Amino acid sequence: MAASAVDFSGTWRHQHSQNLEAFMAALGTPPSLRTRSKGFEPKVDVKEHNDDWITWSTTANGRTTTNHFKLGNEFYEDTGDGKKRKVVYFWNNNQLVSVFKDWDGTGTPLTITRWMDGHNVMAEVKYRDVTLKRIYRKS
Repeated sequence: MAASAVDFSGTWRHQHSQNLEAFMAALGTPPSLRTRSKGFEPKVDVKEHNDDWITWSTTANGRTTTNHFKLGNEFYEDTGDGKKRKVVYFWNNNQLVSVFKDWDGTGTPLTITRWMDGHNVMAEVKYRDVTLKRIYRKS
């Protein structure tokens, strides 16, 4: 597995989301939960280890989920909504990509592409025909 020149290690705080409401609606999130979620400001802690292992912890609304995985190997990730879904992470040039081949049980994929832009991590999340964009700043 080829390593990337980008190191995502550190603590990242959510700064801004674009298209969150439409994205959550596409996922089938109930309106009451969509309203409550608007105020969530997730914090992400990332630690890249040797041999392509990564530990990824996300804290939002007082709940922390932690996943430890090896790039290129499919595993069951705790997605923070109480479910575990199969995913694989890999490098695509200097972007960290995660692909859930069957997000909703119907074979519909969800893909997250992350990259560095200066001092920010940019994340683009695609599900069906909707794209959510998020910006995180290193703290």
